Amino acid sequence: MKKNIRISEPSEEMMEKIRKARHAIANQKTRMVKCPFCGHNSIAVFEDTRGHVQAKCKRCGQETVFNVLSMRRLKLRFYQDR
Repeated sequence: MKKNIRISEPSEEMMEKIRKARHAIANQKTRMVKCPFCGHNSIAVFEDTRGHVQAKCKRCGQETVFNVLSMRRLKLRFYQDR
């Protein structure tokens, strides 16, 4: 069963915004945030991402709101008590 999906080219103004956004993140590292339900990589976030994002997992279909700042990976520090 095919859905009738209309695909059109973005306007030149929108394409310029896309180009600027791609240029802005060109040198940033990405990290993956995993779905809390199934562990699948849910979204990719960049170093400058702040706030909340909502994503739907492609594997299990669950929608989750992520607070990007609280989902940062913690650097493990190993202290030697010697």
